[in-house]
Amino acid sequence: MRTALLAVTEQGWKTAERIQGGLPDSVLYRYSSGIRQAIERAWHEHDALICVMAAGIVVRCVAGLCSSKFRDPCVLVVDETGSHVISLLSGHIGGGNELARSVAAIVSGTAVLTTASDVSGHTAVDLWSIRQNCTIVNPDRLPATSAKLLRRGCLCVFQEKQYVKTLPDDFRSCINRRDGDIVIAQRHDDHQTALQLIPRIRYIGLGCRRGASVDEFNQAFHELQVQHGLDLRSVAGVASIDIKQDETGLLEAARLNHWPIRFFSKDAINTVVVPGSSDIVYDKIGVYSVSEATAILAASAGKSRARLIIEKRKWQRITAAVAETEY
Repeated sequence: MRTALLAVTEQGWKTAERIQGGLPDSVLYRYSSGIRQAIERAWHEHDALICVMAAGIVVRCVAGLCSSKFRDPCVLVVDETGSHVISLLSGHIGGGNELARSVAAIVSGTAVLTTASDVSGHTAVDLWSIRQNCTIVNPDRLPATSAKLLRRGCLCVFQEKQYVKTLPDDFRSCINRRDGDIVIAQRHDDHQTALQLIPRIRYIGLGCRRGASVDEFNQAFHELQVQHGLDLRSVAGVASIDIKQDETGLLEAARLNHWPIRFFSKDAINTVVVPGSSDIVYDKIGVYSVSEATAILAASAGKSRARLIIEKRKWQRITAAVAETEY
């Protein structure tokens, strides 16, 4: 987590230096202009802001910057002596609560958490969903779902397959979709009021010629979505052969779509039997398949079973296939 430490007084900077000494990847964010401009810059450059100053200053500076709990950096406020460490923004998904506990341990202070689930001891629904590697389809339902958990003490979860093996103590399985407060499935009903999650269990295997552009990759993803019904929200990552590790178009396409990318060796790829094997590909690079084989390897992760759901598709300079982890 890239963390910026800011202060406004001499004592504040001393406390910031203590925190910086115990936090990897943190920097003292020195500035020559006003604190508002410094916080705005740090907001766009870092994953976390630790502000050793009055809470009112920070609130006024970040009020116009906030957009979404899924995108905003987490923000902590620490008093000058380090007595209290307040998780002010993005406590769950942004990691603010966990960071507040770490900072409090460094300065021997008290972490102040105000998120309802932490106060009540219940599961944080948003954080749990992300940790299960699910895409939240309708995040606008998160407040109501969390409120229902606090009110009733438990939530009912429907899964079309057993994507999540073990549920928290305050979640219960249900067998009827309509009874689910949380529905985990690949397809969803836009009219359903439940919190709807898509498990990210699909992987796109990619082969390409040298110099294939990011636009070509994104066009391939679009056509997989439109022509083959691939919901890109169900994609957990992409994969290719290790000789493509320096392909800038491939790397940029993965980055823009927030997908991790895995590269596999020829030896690993040649252990996979696929329908679209090619002698031509073998003669060129020493494997019979790139897209199909790497998709299966990524989806199986060395321990699960996987199946191709979209066999090899060809474009001018790209091939793509999609595999799904089996449950």
